[in-house]
Amino acid sequence: MNATAVTRSASRPTRRAGLTAPQMRQHSLAIFFMLGSNTLGAGLACSQEAPSAENTGAKSSVAENTEPVNPPSPWTYSLGTKLDIGDLRQFNGLELRPTLGLRYGRWRVGAVDSQTWPQFGQALQDSNLTYDWMKDSQWQTALSASVLNLDQDATFDAFKAGRKTLRVSASLNYSLNRRWILGMNMTQDLLKRGDGTTLSPTLTYRKTLDKDSALLLSAYTTWATASHWQTDAARTEGSALRQTAGLGIWGAQITYRQRWSPKWAFYSQVSTSRLISPATPVRGPQGFAGQLGVIYFSH
Repeated sequence: MNATAVTRSASRPTRRAGLTAPQMRQHSLAIFFMLGSNTLGAGLACSQEAPSAENTGAKSSVAENTEPVNPPSPWTYSLGTKLDIGDLRQFNGLELRPTLGLRYGRWRVGAVDSQTWPQFGQALQDSNLTYDWMKDSQWQTALSASVLNLDQDATFDAFKAGRKTLRVSASLNYSLNRRWILGMNMTQDLLKRGDGTTLSPTLTYRKTLDKDSALLLSAYTTWATASHWQTDAARTEGSALRQTAGLGIWGAQITYRQRWSPKWAFYSQVSTSRLISPATPVRGPQGFAGQLGVIYFSH
């Protein structure tokens, strides 16, 4: 090797392995920012995936509240007993009878629940099979039907001997205010076997004594065809006999009712009726009748 080559190699600077200082600073900053971004991303992911205890409790309470609830039964009923007094002047004709009410949907028999109880005690209430057609805060309409024995006045007309027909009835009640109620009842002999047609306007005054008791005073009169009056006189003692259509009877009653509990109730009632211009002398007494009763409501 000559001297010139040795001199050049000696004069050339030696290259050190690794990074320079500026390069090391840049590399450190890059690593720092990379670690910081990874840590921040992991924290956000954990906050999104892990629900809070409050959210967990809210979701569990919503799940509990949305559990299915069994719907109420469409069947309701009432059981009771009543004491009928045919003539309060002599306390004769005492009869102790059971009472039964039953409702399914809009169909009912008798006073069954809290929906029919506020109207219980009005004049000419129908205890036959009834369909509650329309009902709101002011208007109430109902349709009913019953088998009528044309030969005798019996408790169970359908099971007694004699000629029978099908009587249909429609009732309409309108509440003028919280105390006064106007009503109209109409009956019709559907088979046209002699019972004819009747129209009975009613007026009821309802006095609320407290949240559990009330007093009702009702009055009515009845217009009917001649065939109805003749049939009624033949089957019922003391009924008016008229040869023509017209007003034949008027009546009034006062009813006190008391609710002992949500399911137990008591009522008492006094009623009277008078014939209007009968064609024949009255064969039966025209006094005051009474009634006492206790009712148990299932709903």
